[in-house]
Order: sequence, then structure tokens, then C-alpha cells
Amino acid sequence: MYEKLFSPGRIGTLTIPNRIAMTAASASLSQPDGTMTEEMLAYYEARAKGGVGLIITEMVSVDQERGVLFPRELNGDREESVDSFRQLADRVHPYGTKLFAQLFHPGANADPKLNALPLLSASPARGKKRGQAEEATREDIAAIVQKFGQAARRVKEGGFDGIEVHAAHHYFLHSFLSPVTNHRTDEYGGSLENRARILGEIVAAIRATCGRDFPLMFRISLEEYIGPKGYHADTGIKICQMLEAWGVDAINVTASGTDSKLSQSVEPMYYPQGWRKHLAKAVKGTVSIPVLSVALIRDPAYAERLLEEGVLDFAASVRAHLADPQWAEKARTGRERDILPCISCMACFAKYDVEGHITCAVNPETGYEAHLPPLRRDGDGRLVVVLGAGPAGLEGAWMAARRGFRVILFEQAQEAGGQLRLAALAPRKEKILWLRDSLLHRCRQAGVELRLGHAPTVEELAALAPYAILDATGSRPAVPASIPGAQDSPLVCTPPQILTGAVDVREESVVVVGSGMTGLETAEYLSARERNNAVLVLEAAPRLAPGVQGSNRNGVTAVLEINNVVLLTSRTLTRVGTDRVWFADSQTGEEYVYPCDRVVLALGTVPSRPYGDALSGACPKVIALGDAVQGGQIWDAIHQGYHGALSL
Repeated sequence: MYEKLFSPGRIGTLTIPNRIAMTAASASLSQPDGTMTEEMLAYYEARAKGGVGLIITEMVSVDQERGVLFPRELNGDREESVDSFRQLADRVHPYGTKLFAQLFHPGANADPKLNALPLLSASPARGKKRGQAEEATREDIAAIVQKFGQAARRVKEGGFDGIEVHAAHHYFLHSFLSPVTNHRTDEYGGSLENRARILGEIVAAIRATCGRDFPLMFRISLEEYIGPKGYHADTGIKICQMLEAWGVDAINVTASGTDSKLSQSVEPMYYPQGWRKHLAKAVKGTVSIPVLSVALIRDPAYAERLLEEGVLDFAASVRAHLADPQWAEKARTGRERDILPCISCMACFAKYDVEGHITCAVNPETGYEAHLPPLRRDGDGRLVVVLGAGPAGLEGAWMAARRGFRVILFEQAQEAGGQLRLAALAPRKEKILWLRDSLLHRCRQAGVELRLGHAPTVEELAALAPYAILDATGSRPAVPASIPGAQDSPLVCTPPQILTGAVDVREESVVVVGSGMTGLETAEYLSARERNNAVLVLEAAPRLAPGVQGSNRNGVTAVLEINNVVLLTSRTLTRVGTDRVWFADSQTGEEYVYPCDRVVLALGTVPSRPYGDALSGACPKVIALGDAVQGGQIWDAIHQGYHGALSL
């Protein structure tokens, strides 16, 4: 079906069985010393088994003394790594998949707590992990160049098929390329030729240790997207042309990598598929070596189109393969509808601090492959009733059906989706419906009986005599009784009322209380030009959007600033009147008054519990899922639905 996508491709001397590449993302599944674990091996093996043509590993540190970014990342700076690399090659190669290691040095962005020596950058800089980097001396540069060469040798000896050098996203090498971070006056600063000198030296070092025939690719931020101080695609193209002249075999085109709100190296949901394909096309039109690009590709048909149009030579993604390790095989066999879609929700990275490694919101098995027992198919036709067709209920229903249970799914609304339908009403969030549609497809495919538009009584449930009930009845907006006026003021409404149009707000002064994603997205909706509202957002915490993943936060606040939304932190709502609100400085207690026409309380949710404690009277086995337990995100709902069904 996809002739281009499943045709062989070449990088240097290497033939790759198809044009599908899984790019690098930090999985943090290795041992603390950077060697393999069964978790890491199983994670990559699942993607190879799923038909990916090329896997580029997560970042492999070349400097164990001042080049460590995460506690559990692969390490190429010791001889013991050779055997570790060989373990991975042996797990991936039986499926025909080719394997590259991504060599990198984080520079100023290294974690100072994980490194014994002071951090280095092209010029003195402060990194994302709050480390202060010194300017690398010529001796430091020469040492790091040789570390790249030696790490490449170890990778080759470990049976890998090639190397990718990470020279993007404002890590060490990109810090030399960018005029924002390179203020040197020696031979490594000033002109582009000088700033790119270190890349040429690394090419020479890798060729010296691995030979001319070992495939070598560079990842380059073609455009920094940080305004006039950064470099742009014209400069990025020159860098790519230099790399080709030095004998590099392929270019992986990416972009940006700073904290600027305009700069997204890993895009959140707001970006359309293929939004930066023009960057890959620009490189493809100016070099003769193969071009890869992560152009936010989610759909096999779209990947095929980019290949047909000559935009790129390999369709690259990592998050698509986190969501569905079988993405390639399902595309090859005409089962596109079965693909679990990545919705770019950023949970894969946002959940690092909680889970300690990479995970996925739509696929609860990602990152846990080594610990997955065979799916028990012991339902024996016993009845499981699921209450609520939100993400937790849909996930629980299809998983229970896969286990052989007979499943009836009740939803009081006429349409399935629950909180997914509401979330998709926010500006630029339509990808959420991909997940809703996928969950519905899986339920129907698994034989789940859907009963929409009906909320059964306890008596009806008891008459069905179910083996178990999965309670996914969801939540409602929190309207705290502790805030005087919150429950009886005519000013007060909630985000669902705004987003569904139940309350149509135009040309009003609006206060949004709470700066979580729901609050920020509601503020964006209200501040659209055609609505002509003046919007003020209050946040009790000292920082805007506490707990929200940075790319998601930046993607909204950039628009809010354009729309002149006022964002106040350390402000706690204390009282709501009939034409004004009162709020206090969370730190000093000083109180303020603010006249307004509308107050939107975006203070989270509380479980709806429409049945109270009565469900146990209909069935002794009741398992609450998702928002019916506690308000959470898509990741929480899907994972609870999955594990709830497995626990039956």
C-alpha cells in the first residue's frame, strides 16, 4: 500500500529495509552506570519487532565526568560499554532493523549533581539543570573531540550499524554553532566556519576510529526559532553543506532547542502534522545525501506523501513508536485504523519525575515491556459492566474484552468520550479526538456492547448480575464552598460551561481562577479576538501553571501574551461578589479588589459519584477508575483503565 515507505533506503554503505526511522528520546531505562538492562533491551526490541527500519538510540554520553544529563542514560565513555552495546544489537538485528547510537554531550545542560567536573560550553552559560558552565578551553575541546571518536569505536565494536552525532537543541556542539551561546574570539568563534570547526574535527575523529565506510549522520537544528539573535535556515543549510563536504552520510533535520516559547524541539499538541517539513525540504534541495526529519509525522499516509513529494528520504518519529511499537507493521499490512495514535500530549516526558523513565499516555505498556506477563484470557464470558465512556472506561472496556469477558459499556451522554470530548473543545486540541476515536474502534473491534445515552439504575445493574463493575463515572468541576460567594454568585461559571458554549461570554471582563492547562486553555478561548474579552488569570502558586509540562505551558502562554491576557501569580481568590472579586497576595496577605463581569473557576475536579456507595449492592466487585477516584490527566485515566481491567 505504501510503496515509498516500505522501499529500502541507504545511508552511506548501509541498506535499511524501509524508510521508517525511530529517532532518539531519553528512555532512562539503563543501569546507573549507563549499561543495558532488560528493560532497555525489551523496549527497543519491541520497536524492532514492530517493523521499524532504523532505530536511533537515546542519547549516549561520551563524557562520564561532565557530560551526564540523566541518572540512567547510556554511556559510551568506558570500554565496558562494548559488551553492553552488543546486547542491544543482538536483540534488534534478528528483526532486520538497523541500529545507530546517538552520541552527544549536553554541555551546560548537563546535571551538575551527576558530574564530577565543572560543566563546559562554548562560552560561559547557565544550563537547563541550573548548572553554571565554564568556557571550554582548546584542550577541553580536543579532549571531547577524541571522546566522540572513542565512543564511536566502542559502538562499532558493539555491533551497531552506524552513528548519529547530536549537534542540535543547544547541547554542547550546538552551543558552538549558535551566535546566542558562542561569544568566543578564537578559532572556534566568530564566523560560521569557525563556529562549525568542532563538527569537522569530530567527523575526522570518528573516521579515524571507525573508517570511511561506517555510516555517520548528524542531527542539526536547521532553525533556532528564537528571534533575530539566533541563526536561521540559511545558516542551517550552510552547516549541512559543510557536513556533506566533510563526508557525513546523512542529515537528521530538527529545529530549536532552547527555552524560548517560540522554540519547540519536541512539539506539544498545538502543532499540526508536518508543521516544519519545509526545513527538511530545504536541506533535501541543497545536499545530495539522505535527509531524515521528525516533521511531526503521525499518519503512514502522510509519511508516504512526504516521501513522494521529495521532502525527505526517511520518515522519522519517536513518539509515534512510543504510542504504538507496531506502527510500521500495522501500516505495512493495511491496519492503519488499529494504530494507537500519538496525540502529542507530552506525557512521555512529563511523567519522568514520577515514573523515573519514559512512558506513554495512550500506551500503558511503553517503558514496562520487560515486565509484561502474557495477557490472561480467562474472562470465560463473564459479564463486566463499565460505567462511563471516558478514557478510563473505554480503555478498561476493551482490555477486559480482550481478556475474554463479556463487556457492556454504559454512558449517560449520547456520545462517547467523556472528558476527551470536552478537552478537544479547547483551542488547537483536536488531536485528542484521535484518541477518542481509536478507543472506540478498539472497543467495537473487541466486541464491547456500547449503550450510549443511558445511565442504568442500581436495580438494573443488579439484574444484570455482573462479575465486576468498572466505575469510570468521571468528575465534575470543583466549586469550593470554602470561598465565600463561589457557589451562589451570578458571576461564577466553570470551564465546561465556557467551552461547550452553555455560557457565551463576549465583550466582558473575565477572571479565570487557576492556571492549570484547563484554566490556561479556557483563557485562550475567551481571549480570542472575535470574543473581545479582557481576561485576567489568577494563580495561587508563585509560578504559573505549576506541574504543567514546559512545552505545553509555553504553547499556550505564548498565545495568551499576544492576546493581552494578564497573568498574576501568588494570588489567591478570597471572595466572589455580584460584580467583583477579592483576592490576596499568597505571600504577604495583602488583599485586592477587582470589578469584573464573569469568574471562571478552573480549580480542578472532584469525583461525580452519581451512585454514591450503592454500587456494592449491585455487585461485590467494584473497581473505580480515573476521575472517579481523583481528577487527573489522560495518562492517569488510560493507565488506571488498563490496570483495572488486568486486575479483574
